[in-house]
This record gives sequence, C-alpha cells and structure tokens, in this order.
Amino acid sequence: MDPLASLRQLVQTYPLIDNHAHNLLNKSNACNYEKYAFEQITSEAQGIALENAPHTLPLQRAAHQLATLYDSPSNDWDRVKEARDQWVKRDYDELIRRCLEGTHSLLLDDLLTDEDIEPFDWHDRFTTAPTKRIVRIEVVAAQVLAAILPEGYSEALDDVTNLRQTFDRFREGFHQEIEKAVADAVVVGFKSVICYRTGLHVQCADDKDDDSRLLQSFARTIQQRTGPTYRVEDKPLNDWVVRQTLDLLQAARTSTPLGPNKPLQLHTGLGDNDINLILSNPAYLQDLIARYPKVDFVLLHSSYPYTREAGYLACVYPNVYLDLGEVFPMVSRDAQESIIRESLEVVPTNRLLWSTDGHFYPETFWLANKQFRDALEKVLVDYVRQGDFAIEQAKTAASDILFHNSNRLYSLNETNSYDETQKPCSRPLAGSSSDEWKAFVQNNPDIKYIWLQFFDYTATLRLRIFPVQEFAKIVRKERRIGVCLATQQMLQNDTVCPEGSTTGQFYMQPDLSTLSRNVGLDSKSATVMSWWLTEDGRPLPGCPRTLLRNVTNQLQSEHGIQVLCGFEIEVVFLRCITNPDTDQEDFVPCVKNHSWSQMTRETRRMVPLLEEIAETLASIGINLEQFHSESAPGQFEFVLPPGPPLAAVDTLLKARQVVTQVAEQHGLRATLHPRPYTHAAGTASHAHLSITPSTKEDSFLAGILQHYPALMAVALAGDVSYDRVCSGLWAGSEWVSWGTQNRESPIRKISPAHWEIKTLDGLANMYIAMSAFLAAGYLGVKNNEPLTASDCPYDSATLSEEERKSYGITTQLPKSLSQSLDELEADSALQEVLGSTLVANYILVKRAEKKKLDSMEEEARRKWLLERY
Repeated sequence: MDPLASLRQLVQTYPLIDNHAHNLLNKSNACNYEKYAFEQITSEAQGIALENAPHTLPLQRAAHQLATLYDSPSNDWDRVKEARDQWVKRDYDELIRRCLEGTHSLLLDDLLTDEDIEPFDWHDRFTTAPTKRIVRIEVVAAQVLAAILPEGYSEALDDVTNLRQTFDRFREGFHQEIEKAVADAVVVGFKSVICYRTGLHVQCADDKDDDSRLLQSFARTIQQRTGPTYRVEDKPLNDWVVRQTLDLLQAARTSTPLGPNKPLQLHTGLGDNDINLILSNPAYLQDLIARYPKVDFVLLHSSYPYTREAGYLACVYPNVYLDLGEVFPMVSRDAQESIIRESLEVVPTNRLLWSTDGHFYPETFWLANKQFRDALEKVLVDYVRQGDFAIEQAKTAASDILFHNSNRLYSLNETNSYDETQKPCSRPLAGSSSDEWKAFVQNNPDIKYIWLQFFDYTATLRLRIFPVQEFAKIVRKERRIGVCLATQQMLQNDTVCPEGSTTGQFYMQPDLSTLSRNVGLDSKSATVMSWWLTEDGRPLPGCPRTLLRNVTNQLQSEHGIQVLCGFEIEVVFLRCITNPDTDQEDFVPCVKNHSWSQMTRETRRMVPLLEEIAETLASIGINLEQFHSESAPGQFEFVLPPGPPLAAVDTLLKARQVVTQVAEQHGLRATLHPRPYTHAAGTASHAHLSITPSTKEDSFLAGILQHYPALMAVALAGDVSYDRVCSGLWAGSEWVSWGTQNRESPIRKISPAHWEIKTLDGLANMYIAMSAFLAAGYLGVKNNEPLTASDCPYDSATLSEEERKSYGITTQLPKSLSQSLDELEADSALQEVLGSTLVANYILVKRAEKKKLDSMEEEARRKWLLERY
C-alpha cells in the first residue's frame, strides 16, 4: 500500500473515543424543530440570530454533506430537512447507527438537560464499548440545593448563623455527591461550565479570613431560585464549587498509589450569547492549573478562538490536555485546518483529545467526525509531504488523538481491533455489514436469491447468484467468492486476450450499501455490487469501483473538493422481428413517427411503459427527475438524481437494469448502442459533474481539457461511439472545447462548477470513465493549471482556424478508438492517478475487442452490440 494511502486510511477508519458529548433526543422529539432548532447543529446562535444560520458557510457545507447522508437529491436546506424527517420516521435507530459508525466509546455529560432525551445507557447499543459518564458539577450543586432547600423555603437569609448552617449542609451534600461520583466506575471525569456562568478567572484560594463574600453569594443564589430548580451562577459560589471539586479530585488521586484519575473538563472559548467571550480565554486558568498539579485539566472545544493560548498551557503544564471538539462543524473548513495546525504548533500529540460535543441530533456526531477526519488527514498528509512528520509518526499521532490519549487519560482500559486492510465504505453513512444485511432480510422476507455483481472493462455486467442462506455466509465472512484474474483481460464472449493469463484470482466482497431488490422481472431476488479484493483481503488495484472511490477521496482529502454526479439514460426501444425473406432476426424501432420531446400518436402508445419504468424505479428509491422522448425513432431519456460519484454510478447501473427488465416484460429490447441507425441521432449517456467549492473550477476544468484526448478512450469505448461524435449532432462536435450551454462542445457549462460531459455513452465502464474525468480535474487543481481555453458559444468545427485559436481551441478530438487509446497510453500523468495496471489491462482489452469487432461484417457487428448493450 502507498504510505500516504495507509495514513489516509488510518485517519478515516481508526476507531475513536468521543471524550465529550451529550444525550440524543428521543424519537418523539427528534424532529421537534420548534424547541430544538436543527440549524443549531452548526451554530451557537439562538433566537432571532439563528435565522441567519442558513447564510453561513458551515451550515451550507453541512447541507451538502447531509444530502449525501440522507441520499437527498437536493442540497437545499428545507429539502435536506424533509429527507431527514423521512429517515427519522422510517428508522431512527438506523440513522443513529450510521451517524455513530466508527465510534468505539462515548463519554457523556448527561446533565445538559433532563427533558426529551434518551437515558444515558441507551446509547450503548450504538457503540463498541459501554458509555461512560462525565459529571457536570454546577448541576450537582443545584441538585444538592434543591434537595436540602425544598420549594417554598422561606427562612430568613439575613440570619448569619442560619445561613452558615444551611451552607454547611450544602457543602456536606456537595462533597458526598462528588465523592460518590469519584467512586463510581461508570464516571470517568467531571465538567465545569463556569466559563458560561461567571468566566474562567477563577479565584484560586478560599478567603480564610473572611468568608462573608461566599455566604452572601450563597444567599443570592438561593434568592434567585425559579420554580423547583436552582441555577448556580454567582461568582464567589461558582469559584468555590470548582475549587472544592478540585480539592476532592486531588485528594482522591493522592490517597493511594493507584488513586482514581478523573479529569476536570472545562468549557473554554466558543459558546452561545450568554458567554463572556473575553473571560472564556483559558489563559485565565493558568494559576488554577498550577495550584492543582495532580488533577488533569481538559480544555474543551479547542478553546476557539484562543487555541494558541490553550496550546501553550497544554505544552508547559503536564496536567493539561487540549480537546479539539465543537468547532467541527461550527466553523469553516479553512478554520478547522487552521485550528489543528495551531494545536500542533507546540502541543505534544499525546496531549490532544478528540470529541464531537455531539448533542440532541445524531447528525452533530456524524458531521463532526467526518469533518475532523478530513481536516486531520489533510494536515497530517501536508506535514508528511513537507518532511515534518515521518509516516509512522503521523499515524501514531492520528491514532493517539482519535483513541489512545482518551483511553489513557480516563483510565478506560479499552482495546480496539483496527485492521489496516479495513477500508472506508463507499458511502460514509454505511453501518456494519451484519446490521445492513439483517435489516434488508427483515424488510424483504420474500427474497430468496442474491445477485453478486461486478462491471468489467468491456462494460459487461457479470454476476454470481446465491441462495440467501449462502450469501449470508459471505456477509459473515465464512466463505469467499473467488473470480479468475483473467476477467480483467477478458472479452464479452469470455475469450481472454492473448497476453492475458488464467492464473490467479481476486475475491468479490459485497458492498451492502448497494443492496436492492430486483424489480421489473418475475424473480424473488436482489442485486448487490462488489469490491475486488486480493488474496490477503486488500483492495485490488484493478477494481473500477475502488478506483472511483479513491479518486473521489483524493480530491476531498487533498484539495477539499466534494463532487456530485448525475446521469441521463438515453435508450432506444426495439422490437425483434423475423425477416420472412432470410428467416433472420432483426431489430427495428418500436415507433417510427417520433421526435425530440414530442408526443405523436405512436409515442403515446409508449406512455404506459414509460410510466411503469418510472414507478418501478421509484419502488426501490430511484426517483427520476424527468423523462421524455429523444430524437431517434424509439429513443427516450430518463434523468437520474445526482449523488456522490460512486453512489451515482451504482444508481445508473441499477436503473439501466430496471429499464431493460421492464422493457423485456413488454417484448422490447432496450439498447444503449451509440448509433443503432445511421440515419438518426445517436445515443449518449451524458454525465453531469459539479464540484464544491467553485473557487477551483477553472483549474479543475483546465485539467479535464488538457487530458481530454486520453479521456475519450474510456468515455467513448468503441469505434461505433465515434460515429456519433461529429459536428451537427449535438454530441460534442470535434474539438476540445467548452461553452456555456453549448451542446456542440464536449463540455457544456451549466452553472458555476457544474458541467455536462457530452462525449460519453453506454459502452463505457462508467466507474472508470468518471474516475478518469475526476483524475484529470484533480491533476488540474494539483498543478494549478490555468484555463487557457475560453467560453466558446459556437460549434468549433464550423469556425476557421484563426477563430478557434482566438478561443484557445487547438486540439482535435480523436476520430477513432485507436487514436484515443494511443493518447491514453501516452498520458503518464493520468495513468499515475488511475493506476498503471488498470490502464494497461484496459488498453489490452479494448484493442483485442476492436480486433474482434473489425473482423465482423457490419450488420453482424451491429446485432452483436445490440444484443449486449
């Protein structure tokens, strides 16, 4: 494995201990946005100020990410919340399970509120290890007051003797509760929110000579009681509560050689509008920290914006740790990376902790963990590349921050089973395989067979079929399914290229996030896509799905670029007839009186089929955005919803299966043949591609244009594909160019950082094709390529040479598969990203396939392709 890849993998998959979080809302309140505004997942604002949250970068970023979590077709905030509501209603536990994936243990401050939340130990079902408690000391103080002073207490507070007696009862009760918590094995630490109440400038010592200030503070606290509860928020009393807790913790630590170590967490920095931002600076704690050397202090929430001050304390005091929580997802990507960099300026990596500060909504955990892992990966990879960290040092730092530092500090004595062969799931929301499989079986008890599928280099969907009980063994890893490595060098008719070998095999591992019922045919079965693994369980370099996942992750981790893809399925419906003169079967259009976006008498006969396809797709969660007639006889287009690249391609292949299967039920052949008739327009498989942020769109586009001749080898994967790409057919024309809403350029720009790829059709392995386009964009961003071609509003083939030059158009598109394969073979930069083994095998297969097809008569070749695509 590439060393940087192993570092990235570790950061993204290492189990984590969340050292500070809070309870989740119960299901009945999970969508109670009136009381618990969902916008607070990225903002400390409240009330009217919270109305501005949708206009902040953190929330807009969260909307994009949550859309992928919920499989929402839209990033619009209201649509995202609607998708969330559906998830909660359908399976709240599953949503939580997905949001807490990778969390080994939670340390919960369960005294944030006692309303509308799930109990402390309820959270155990979603983590590997049991949940532990963090005790909030101000709440304990308030509870003791309520216990010794029942509602209606009216004794004279100006009687010093009585007040002192009452205070003594309070002190005794508070000590008892803290000591009981110290002795409780489930309690691993304490927390103070004095930062919110009176600020971090805590008085370090009691007034031995005159305790009147403390008694007066105690009296004011009693007088300010509202209803049955107290709120401890008067400075002398608050300072006393912190000092008393520290005294008890230090005493417990020193009472025996193995006295319990239970740190004190303090909220520092960022908070809502009742915090004094000046007094939230952890520098105010320096004297207190020095006074209690046997107590470990945890400065929560990165102390933002005072991260450097907190970092200094964690550097020079051996009893200080810096927690990197809450700012994920509260601040922008750049700020998050800056916070990690500032923390690493002087803080030893064994003094840094991770927490989400997750509360109420499971998405607060998911967003925080996702954004932290991404930012940590970016920073550590940068430092390794610059020679500041060795690979192993960076990996140790990451595992310490995520797991080992908290495990040691809180004396958790946990072990984890991290395995370097483990890989991130194709979708970040995926739960464990056993959970997903169990849920599928429960929801689909009639399913008897599973089709385990993969997509080879000839764009042939291949599969193995297993009875459910046998497939369950694969899920449980009780058996493996080997496939000959020669599949990577095999043609559609199962012949292996002469250069290929029939030695060796790879193994198919099901990706249960793609598990879906088979619909549109009479079969009690389901389909699932697979990963290709080596003998020792590592990802096989030639796996198309792994390639797309890796390139997508590379864009995200190295450049902060997120990608969405969407596809259009153009398909021609044909009838198979027998020619009475030759007794040969032939394919003819199902309708002839037909044109683009028009309803003719013949086209209307197709409406029941089209609606059946739309409804069948919707039954498995693929909701079409639109469908309509296309130009060629019997040609229609189905527009799929956008999604992350891997999920979008998975959806595309599943949707094609459904279209084909429903058509067959009506005696029709649905074909993706790029040019089934020479007298009509061809059939494409246009892809929409968008990136976030749009600030890097020029260099991304420049990379694609620079490598476009080589990209044609995987986008137009057969000679017949090139019959379609010529001027005048709205298929991208003949020159490397781009243009806003220009359908006669290979790249049509639709909006900022959103393009349509025109030169793409159904003969492509879409995993490889999209990987190649993303790889080219990645190279453009990595090398900061300038965009030398300008926005062209014309069909470049109709321009003069001088006119083309004025738009920066200098390169013709390849006219044949041979030309584009030569371009791919010569493009070493693109090969480096895609992998030389995969590219070499792909070129080998496509040249052998071309040779086979060239040997056929034209009509035989046409029928051969119609039967297979």
